[in-house]
Amino acid sequence: MEKTTDNHLLKFCVEVILQVLKLTDNKIKQLREIGDLSGAEILEKDVIEKYEKLYGGLTGEGIKEFKEEELKGIREHIENIMIKNNLSKEYIESQVALREKLKGDSGAEVIKRFFQYEKKELEKTKYDLLEKVSKVLDEEERVSMLMKNAIQEQIEYIYQLQPIREKYRELESKIFKVQDKLDLLKKKLDSEWYYEIYGTVSKDEMLKTYNEVMKKD
Repeated sequence: MEKTTDNHLLKFCVEVILQVLKLTDNKIKQLREIGDLSGAEILEKDVIEKYEKLYGGLTGEGIKEFKEEELKGIREHIENIMIKNNLSKEYIESQVALREKLKGDSGAEVIKRFFQYEKKELEKTKYDLLEKVSKVLDEEERVSMLMKNAIQEQIEYIYQLQPIREKYRELESKIFKVQDKLDLLKKKLDSEWYYEIYGTVSKDEMLKTYNEVMKKD
């Protein structure tokens, strides 16, 4: 049978996975808000990682190797997932249709651009911090050379080095935090589902929600 990469059955399966990821992501946010970090970590490990792999398998290059009958076998597994997560066929069908209707003009594009903007800003922040680190290291080297060539004033130079090294540790800590955020954003952009879960929300609605959240913050 002819291989397929674009059909309704595949879109249906992908939509189920996206809906489960969206439900779980919302639950994780709720748990974090009430301080249940261990509960959030359990969901990330036991649910998010599992369905993230499923999403990647259904949207990656490997899907080109699936034949129609193989996709039907996958659908049986997807139907079990639907039952487990109380997702009806009618609801998924409506979300598939809505995603098609909003394609190119949905909340997914809003969130993706936000991730890209935030990544760009963090990269700029990291660059600025690295520039400051370079200057601190130059100053440390300057004082170290003076101390090396000094005889009577070595204690004085040791005192001068202390705040320089404290400044370095402070900048290093900030760089690590920025890098952690950059790594997370890269993962979100590469994984795609982090923004695709908003593909059934209109761009205007997503922007309205985002602006309301920003006002609260």
